[in-house]
Amino acid sequence: MTVDRISRARSARGAGAVALAAAAGLLATSAIAAPAPEASTLTYELESTPALAENPLKGFLPFAPEPGEPNEFVDPEFPHSMEWFYLPVDAVVTGEDTYDWSAVESRLDAIAERGHQSVFRFYLDYPTQDSGVPEYLLGEDGISQDRAYDFFDNDGVSFSPDYDDPRVISLMVDFIAAFGERYDGDPRVGYVTAGLIGFWGEHHTYPMEGEVSEENPNGETWMPTQETQDLVWSAWNEALDDTWLLARYPSASVDANGFGLHDDSFGYATLPSTDWHFLARVAAAGMDDAWQQAPIGGELYPPLQTCIFSDPICPGSEGEIEGGRDFNFTDAVPAAHISWMMNHQAWATGYTGEDRTRAIEGGASLGYDLTATTATVTSSGEQVDVTLEITNRGVAPFYYDWPATMVALDAEGTILAQASVDADLPSIQPGDVATVSATLAADGEDLAGATVAFGVPNVMDGGLPLRFANTSQDQDVDGWLTVGAVPPAPVVVEPVVLTLGATTVAQGGTLDVAASGLTGQSVAFALAGMTEPLATVDVVDGAARATVTIPATVVPGPQTLEVRDGDQVLASAALTVTAAATTSPSATADPSPAPSTAVTASPARSGELARTGASVGQLVGSAAGAALLGGLLLTLRRRMSTDV
Repeated sequence: MTVDRISRARSARGAGAVALAAAAGLLATSAIAAPAPEASTLTYELESTPALAENPLKGFLPFAPEPGEPNEFVDPEFPHSMEWFYLPVDAVVTGEDTYDWSAVESRLDAIAERGHQSVFRFYLDYPTQDSGVPEYLLGEDGISQDRAYDFFDNDGVSFSPDYDDPRVISLMVDFIAAFGERYDGDPRVGYVTAGLIGFWGEHHTYPMEGEVSEENPNGETWMPTQETQDLVWSAWNEALDDTWLLARYPSASVDANGFGLHDDSFGYATLPSTDWHFLARVAAAGMDDAWQQAPIGGELYPPLQTCIFSDPICPGSEGEIEGGRDFNFTDAVPAAHISWMMNHQAWATGYTGEDRTRAIEGGASLGYDLTATTATVTSSGEQVDVTLEITNRGVAPFYYDWPATMVALDAEGTILAQASVDADLPSIQPGDVATVSATLAADGEDLAGATVAFGVPNVMDGGLPLRFANTSQDQDVDGWLTVGAVPPAPVVVEPVVLTLGATTVAQGGTLDVAASGLTGQSVAFALAGMTEPLATVDVVDGAARATVTIPATVVPGPQTLEVRDGDQVLASAALTVTAAATTSPSATADPSPAPSTAVTASPARSGELARTGASVGQLVGSAAGAALLGGLLLTLRRRMSTDV
């Protein structure tokens, strides 16, 4: 790096100055290496924006069109990052323990090509649709099909299987295991809802749940026993480690297995005003805090999708509101800590005007809302240390631990340095402030002025990156948060070395002095406590040298000689001044005659300062005849640059 070249050049120059001093008769040892310079630091306050409407794994999502077919959306540009689909089990299970995943693959691929991730469910019984029970379980020796029904406009098209039939249990458990083996951790998959059991795979068979009614005159129960349900939950838990599974209803088994939840009547029967509403069930199951570790999803109750963002909302809903229904999207979102929900009408029929604006804001209000607040970028020359504070203004965390990266970029966006970051995004709960950090190794690159950026790329190729709600998001490179610029690296400056020709000198005697490691234009040599310098000398190539006369009026004893730049003492050295000999008042510390090339400062008269300058050539010349006694490496005063 540039700073290394500067350091080497200055170190060589400092060594040369010491060598010249020794050659001139100024005895000195090698200079102690300067300490590493303090790092340069810049602090950035990042400007936030409102929550983003389009971010991965959150917000509203539509039903995906069939693979190969164009969508018929009225508003295809409505923000979204995921798409939903259903599949019957028999679309995959072609025989006992025989699977054809092509129907799943075609949907996952088609959705991924649009840059989106999938949320889906498998079912055995979907009112108005053909049964999802595989063919091998039907027929003369197959399972019972006696539970055909007419409600939900089914008209006997589908039937509810006996979920406690051992053959149905084996079907479900084996299918779950095969699915998990193939798709657990697949980056194309956002979430999976458990499905399989109940109408639409929603884990209920209402009105066939044991209560006598017009549709259920005998009070039959079509739901499986708790034992069967627990077997299914255990199978899902064994199958999925890296992909989130969501259950329709909270329960002890769901809680024990750590699954998420989905509310498919969101905004209508969510708030805990009635014991069968979603949040009332959550509380009854002791899962009030489950959202902190496991995601909540669902569907905006279909009749509300066309009117909940209108003003006034849903005309004619007064009676249902009086009956305890919500019709309240705004309060239900933070109460449920919901991250995503189906809202197909946003695309199918679309919203206009203020309704569309409110709907976009509604989608943005779901899930996480991460914004960066403060960053520091510190450069030592060899590396750049970055810290970034992130806060979550949303209603839920980001539930996947996606890898994050810190980079340094040049003006063309080329990566000069990068480092993986352990962001631990799932741990950043609503209201939390987390600090992520990274060290970027320079590896020979001069990173001064480079742009530091932070990114959380989607684990799916072509997927939307996680974006932060900041004005500097995408500022320099799409998908990356610009943090700030790398400050210039601190410059390494050698220490100032003061060298004396002797440690003892008589009153009125002369003394050779030299200083190296200088950066100013001139310096003064002076005795501590004295205002008037003994000599003022020009600095040439970082060095200065003079022969000074110790005033005859100086009190004999310990003294300190200093080299000064204005009022600043750069270095100092101990000196002993002895009384002048009565027989030789002009005696000096050096009994040998000064070489002819030596530059000697004249004694200063009142009001006049001695000034002398010496070039490197003169120093070399003076070295030829100099033979001064004694020497001392004097106090070093280290100088270096401070923070930019």
